[in-house]
Amino acid sequence: MGSTFGGLNILSRSLYANQASLETVGHNIANAGTDGYSRQRVNLVTASPSGEVYGRNKNYSGSGVTVASITRARDRFTDEQLWKESSSLSYSQTSSAALTKMEGVFTEPSETGIQTVLNRFWTSWQTLSTDASDSSARTAVAQQGVALVNAVQHAAEQLRDTAANVNTEVVATVNKINQISESINKLNEQIYFTEFSGTNNANDLRDSRDLLVDELSKLVDVSVKEDSTGRYTIQTSGLTLVDAKGYCNKLSTETTAKNTPPDNLSYDVTNVVFVNTGNVVNFADGKGELKALLDSRDSSTKGIKGYMNNLEKVSQFLLQDFNAVHRSGYGTDNTNGRNFFGDGNAAGNTDYTLVTPTGGWINALQVNTDITDSTSGLAIIAAKTTFSLVSAVTADEGNTGKATVSATGTYTGGATPQDVKVRVDSSGNVEYSIDDGTTYTAAPSGSFTVLGMSINIAVDTTPTPAPTATDTYDFTLSTGNNNASGDNAILLGNCLKTKPSSTLGNVSLDSFYQAMIGTLGVQSQDAQRLNTNQKTVVDQLTNLRASTSGVNMDEEMTDMIRFQKGYNASARVLTAMDEMLDKLINSTGIVGR
Repeated sequence: MGSTFGGLNILSRSLYANQASLETVGHNIANAGTDGYSRQRVNLVTASPSGEVYGRNKNYSGSGVTVASITRARDRFTDEQLWKESSSLSYSQTSSAALTKMEGVFTEPSETGIQTVLNRFWTSWQTLSTDASDSSARTAVAQQGVALVNAVQHAAEQLRDTAANVNTEVVATVNKINQISESINKLNEQIYFTEFSGTNNANDLRDSRDLLVDELSKLVDVSVKEDSTGRYTIQTSGLTLVDAKGYCNKLSTETTAKNTPPDNLSYDVTNVVFVNTGNVVNFADGKGELKALLDSRDSSTKGIKGYMNNLEKVSQFLLQDFNAVHRSGYGTDNTNGRNFFGDGNAAGNTDYTLVTPTGGWINALQVNTDITDSTSGLAIIAAKTTFSLVSAVTADEGNTGKATVSATGTYTGGATPQDVKVRVDSSGNVEYSIDDGTTYTAAPSGSFTVLGMSINIAVDTTPTPAPTATDTYDFTLSTGNNNASGDNAILLGNCLKTKPSSTLGNVSLDSFYQAMIGTLGVQSQDAQRLNTNQKTVVDQLTNLRASTSGVNMDEEMTDMIRFQKGYNASARVLTAMDEMLDKLINSTGIVGR
């Protein structure tokens, strides 16, 4: 026979089991909105039966129910997939944001972008080529040159500021990684001691640890392994951040200056190092926010470094190629060998084809201060290709010969040009006039002196004028005259728009810059596309994990009713058994008294 009070044990177990189930339902409902929480469930099993003898055979009597464990609903495979894809999503998000900021630096197309300024600079040279002695045109060239320098320098400065911000974010991210790693290491030990007996499950602690891994996977690529004691070993790029033995290894940062050759980046670079070895960490490509930050700064194709290098090439082109054309030309003071960009006379007009600036090409880029310091500096702008104080010789209508004029000496007429007429008769006699032909003075052998200039005119006398006719030629003497007025201005304009340069990869400056901006736009669009696609993958995995681990209020309410009914039923049975025992104890054995 079973124990008289055995039924009480069965029902008490039932009450405890249903109570534990109700409490777990309440715990689930309370944490329905808690980040990282996994739905928990009570695992009920039949209690070990007791052997009893009923009648002629030995039968086993049930002993009720018992709580085997309380476990959380979690799919480890989905977790690992989500950690992997979250790392990729975080990389694409950070990369896309960085490229968007880069687009904001160049602001193309816009009225303030470098392309617009470059076009205006080119237009100013085209205007100057039509009237090389016009002071307003020369002023416009100088001003547009300054605007171009300012645009390039401003873009470079914004890139430097962005690099400094990246360095700050790298330090903050490394600190966050170390904090998360330390927290995971502490949870490892708490979980180990909680589950040491083998009868308890540290469900909430495990949820907290997995939530930290979720955050860590967004920062760097992670590899997670769990040992038999329930501890995690977490690695990134082959380096162990959290060891199952209870060690927590840290990352650190070190900053080095990159403003000297061969880098010449004009900004500092903060790298991530492993504290145990001091070596720079090379994180997995395309994984994690930290790697995206480093790539957005250091990549030669889509990072700050790459676009700083492009601006360096633009500056080098202006200081080398553009200056070379300008140095070969002459200003209105008939002097050549001077820079439009870079240093001025005080520094000897450095030939940048022979010298590399110590601080880099961008830092050396400026409009020659001799041009911008005073109005007289406009004479430096080299709009002509040849040295001459004599304008092109104009033959009057009906002339039968040709003439060329050369001049030497220093013009003493100041800023006022002097018109000169020369006439040649059929015998080759030469006369000149400086009063518009009112009076003529003989010029033996075609030589004469006007306002300090020694003039020589050579006449092609074949065919000669008719016996009674003369050929007349006009030219002008002045400080700024030119036999080919504005021809060098045209060459300088072509240098900006059409002339290929080996500095820029055998394309023109205009084509180089347009290709750079086009590449930036394509990179930004591609990053946004990858970000959208990756977000779809992560959303799917997140929903898949939620279907397993998430709290469904309808299911919990159903379970609540079920366990409540079970608890009430157990209580009713317990009441009936109590009445039965009361009858047995208080009413049995009183017959015949």
